[in-house]
Amino acid sequence: MIFWELKKIFKSNIGLIILVLFVFLSGCMSFLKPTLETENSYRNNKYELIVDTRPGNEIAKEKFDEKINQIEQIANTYVDDKFMNKIIEVSRDNLRFMKYREYKNIDFYKVFNHRASHPFGSVIMIIILILVFSNIYTDEKISGVDNIILSSKNKFKALYSKLALAIILPLIIYGLYLGIEFLVTLVQYGTPINGELEAFRIIDSGAIFLSRTYTINEYLILKILTMALIFISISVFSSFFSFISKNSLTSISGTVMFLVLGKAFILIKFLPQQLLIILSKVNYVDLIFYPDRFIGIYSGDVNFLGKSLDVINLCNSILILMLFTGLAFCILTFKNILNK
Repeated sequence: MIFWELKKIFKSNIGLIILVLFVFLSGCMSFLKPTLETENSYRNNKYELIVDTRPGNEIAKEKFDEKINQIEQIANTYVDDKFMNKIIEVSRDNLRFMKYREYKNIDFYKVFNHRASHPFGSVIMIIILILVFSNIYTDEKISGVDNIILSSKNKFKALYSKLALAIILPLIIYGLYLGIEFLVTLVQYGTPINGELEAFRIIDSGAIFLSRTYTINEYLILKILTMALIFISISVFSSFFSFISKNSLTSISGTVMFLVLGKAFILIKFLPQQLLIILSKVNYVDLIFYPDRFIGIYSGDVNFLGKSLDVINLCNSILILMLFTGLAFCILTFKNILNK
């Protein structure tokens, strides 16, 4: 029945909008790239753009040396602070296990990393998912098909197929997007090489705050898995609001409120400080717009039920818990609301 659901989506007007948005997304992202290691530009006091015209290798060497100097400064620091001690430990590991202490070409990985989680791409992806799953059941209600589904002996099969689609389709769409950008980046920057080198080479800001010595490949896998988890959980909750709403407008509004709720809670000053720290990392708005502040970054510990827990590990657990909570809400809706 999943194929029937897909067929229904792409036969509707929403299917055409989704295709247009996806083509638009893939096309736009193919032109977006970060400032490469071999490039350098800045704006002066008059806001005029100044482009560094030195040879690319010279610019890249200078940037790499700056990163190494920054890491060395941290590694040679001695402080009595738990947060900094973790950063110092990772900095020393980066220096100890560094395969090449010189610049190596990582253009492909830097561009692909940029495109894999760019806020513009994430927003378009979320719009696509909300359009699909906020209407996954409200369309049935408007057309009266829901009565046929609920009176059928295969009603749970039909409902669970919609829920399964909320898990599968984000993976398909995000996977297709990554596949297209991989091929485009391959054409633009050549074969990916040096993926076994240190992840800090492709990170412009926050490189010294990595939670461990990731390789570039490990870091990209972690980022892709995290973004996929975010997209799936949004799809599941969007489906949940569709199951309990009377029309798509209500369903979309519920999904949007769910996405901004965590960010709104940060503004509530009377919440416990430990909770505010967690919400500042795990709310969907910041996850979408600033993923590099979350993925692979060390953010210290919080005290929870008398135990000291790593903030990012706890936030990852919350993300996974949110997904299972959304699934549980949908299943309870099937059994206790739609089954009445």
